[in-house]
Order: sequence, then structure tokens, then C-alpha cells
Amino acid sequence: MPVKKQRLFFFYVSSVLLFLCILLSLSLGAVPVSIKETIRALWNIMTNKAVDTEPNCVIIRLRLLRTALAGLVGASLAMTGAVFQGLFRNPLADPYIIGTSSGAAFGAVVAIVFGWTLAIPGFSIISGMAFLGGIIATIAVYLVTGVFGSRGDSVTLLLAGTAMSALFSSLISILIAIKDKQLHQAYFWLLGSFSGRSMADLLLLVFPVVISFIAALASSRILDLFSAGDESVITLGLDPRRARLIIGAIMALAISASVSASGSIGFIGLIAPHIARRFVGPVHNKLIPASVLTGAIMLIIADITARTLVAPVELPVGAVTALIGAPYFLYKISRQGLRSL
Repeated sequence: MPVKKQRLFFFYVSSVLLFLCILLSLSLGAVPVSIKETIRALWNIMTNKAVDTEPNCVIIRLRLLRTALAGLVGASLAMTGAVFQGLFRNPLADPYIIGTSSGAAFGAVVAIVFGWTLAIPGFSIISGMAFLGGIIATIAVYLVTGVFGSRGDSVTLLLAGTAMSALFSSLISILIAIKDKQLHQAYFWLLGSFSGRSMADLLLLVFPVVISFIAALASSRILDLFSAGDESVITLGLDPRRARLIIGAIMALAISASVSASGSIGFIGLIAPHIARRFVGPVHNKLIPASVLTGAIMLIIADITARTLVAPVELPVGAVTALIGAPYFLYKISRQGLRSL
């Protein structure tokens, strides 16, 4: 099949599959709702027709927000994963590679273990602290790379991100050990979940993700050049270190927002770009939208699995993605070896 037709086929199939996954996510759960009733409920919502039936209440109050969050977080993680794999020329790069996720997790755990609250209806102090922690961690990584003179060198950024992740992980362990009464809540949040989220979480997520997506598409040509090496970026008249810092900082906004909405969910940002790349190729103006669709599909399916596999008990979504992602990660290492690290 010609490359152009293969790309069109992929976008068509993945769009249909995403729609079907959304229907399944809205239908499956402790209170089963038929596909027909789900479609009718969605139509009532779109036409602003208030029908106080059980399917409508279940979908509107419980599942619609959760499904939207899962799709948007999955899209965000996949997008940033695709960008970082090109930016760092590393097929095993993921959204958490520069330490943003660990900083966000630390911010959330601080709010959990100290029981902080905020008198703003619908706003979660945990999500707010997670977003703030992610931004602070990213700024810290960038300051470290500047202090040591690299100012955007990919190796130093990766090393600084790894060190920052280790630092925040150790601080999280200390906090949980000191405040062990909140262990379960902190542990469940760290493994990732969409349970108990509010509209404020969705609103906090939308703007950074949309801005980052626009920036990623606008940077597609630069990312293509990064994939070929820093020398190719220089031929365009750009400073590769400066460009890497700016693009990475914008992606960090989406990562912080995603972690604040869902907790730490791994491997989506690693796997989704590889799946998309097999069908649409390495050109980033095609790869990024394809990764967005793939990531949204994967995380919605993972959330459905987390809710239904051992119902009525709900599994952490991050545990489900790790069960799939860890073997894939090992497979990539066995195939790519040290060349991919």
C-alpha cells in the first residue's frame, strides 16, 4: 500500500476505533448501559435535552468526565513522548524523561500527606500542587543545565532529569514514611487513576495540552531535523540547545497538567509513538497527530480494563499500563541495545 494511502487508512481506522472506545467506556461499569442507550444519552446531551433517566445520570455524572480525562491525558502523554523521542534522538524517551512527572508527584503527595484543602468549589488542591510541582521541577532541571554550562545539551538534560526524578522520588518516600496514615491515598494516586476527578481537573488540563499540541505541530520541521542530528538544526539557522530548551519547556506544561489530572501513568508516551510511527512514518507533522489518536485509544482501553477487570474493585490505571508497557520496554532494549539509551 502506498505511504499516503496507508496514512489515510490509519487515521480513518484510528478515528473510528477511538469513537468505539468512547462508547464502550461510557457503557461499561458497575451499572451497565447498552450501546443504544449510550448513543441516545449522548444525543440528549448534545441537543441539551434534559432526560432524567438512569443511563443519562450514570453517563453524565460518572463516566463522561472520566472518559474525556482518559482520552486527553493519553493524547497528551503520547504527543509529548513523540516530541521527546525526536528531540533527544532516543526511541526510549518518554514524557517523564526530564523529571517533570516526579516533581508533579511530589507536589501531589505533599498536599495528600499534610491534608491540605482549598475553599474553592470543584478545585482540587492535589491537582493544583501537582501542576505546580511539575513546573518547579522543570525549571530546576533547566537551571541545573545552565549552571553547568550546557544550556540545552541533550545528554546533560537527560542526566539532570534523571537526577531530579531520583531526588523527588526519595522525598516522596520520606514523606510517606513520616505520614503513613495517608499511605493508601498517596500510593493509589502515584499509580494513576481517574476516580474522583472533577470538572476543574479537566479545565486545568485542556489549555496546556491544546497549546502544547499547537506548538508541537508548529515545531514539526525542527523535530525532523533534530532526528537527523543537531548539525541539521544548525543548517536552518537555529541554536539546537536553545530550541531544545524551548520545546521541552512547552511540553512540560502538558506533562504537568496530565500528571495533575491522573497521577503518574507510565508507558503510554513510550509505546504510542512507536505504534503510530509504524503506520505513518517518522515525519512529525503526521506522527504527532497519529500518536495523539493512539495514546487516547490506549489509555481509554486501559481505564476500561482498570474499572471492569476485577469489578467492583478498581485497579490503578498506571498498573494496567505498566503490565503492557514493561514487556514492551524490555523488548525495545533487547532490539536496540545501548544504541537506544
